[in-house]
Amino acid sequence: MSTWHERWHKQQERFRSVLHSSYVHRLLGERIFHHGIWTVDKNSLAGGLTMGLFVAFTPTIPFQMLLCVAGALLLRVNLPVALAACWITNPLTALPIYIAANRCGRWMLEDSRAMEITMKMLGSEGGSRTFMEQTLYLWAGSFIFASVTAVLGNVAVRLAWRERSRFDDTRNDGKEQAPPHSTSRCEQGTASWKRRTA
Repeated sequence: MSTWHERWHKQQERFRSVLHSSYVHRLLGERIFHHGIWTVDKNSLAGGLTMGLFVAFTPTIPFQMLLCVAGALLLRVNLPVALAACWITNPLTALPIYIAANRCGRWMLEDSRAMEITMKMLGSEGGSRTFMEQTLYLWAGSFIFASVTAVLGNVAVRLAWRERSRFDDTRNDGKEQAPPHSTSRCEQGTASWKRRTA
């Protein structure tokens, strides 16, 4: 097992100890320690990052950790990676991210036919209409942000895994192949002495 895998497993063990007695543990029980959501492979890591990023950019900040745990249990993706990724939105970053998402949603939906039809179906007027519009703008923009970052995260993990595997293969090949005509210092010294005495 490589040093990278050893460090990763140590980090996961520490993370498991943190989860013990947490509200997530109390809510879901021992299922959060299922082997399937602690697996370290390309698909598990890529899936965990994808889900964590998607959840992070949705306006669900009080429930994001719970959503990540439920998703990891359902899809069998890496839980620590998913939980770490969902913390991109935190008390410091949530407001600017949601403002940007709202503006993105407004740019897509404002004055659109789809928006008018939705408002008519909801029957909202006055203050309630404004609230519903802002909510739809936020969710639409958040969905775009979540989808784009999730796809980019998935691709990044797969590319990084491929490069890491290629590097490990190259290093292992170099260790296995001995130099073709290597000569020890003792042999070199003996040959030099024979030349001088010949």
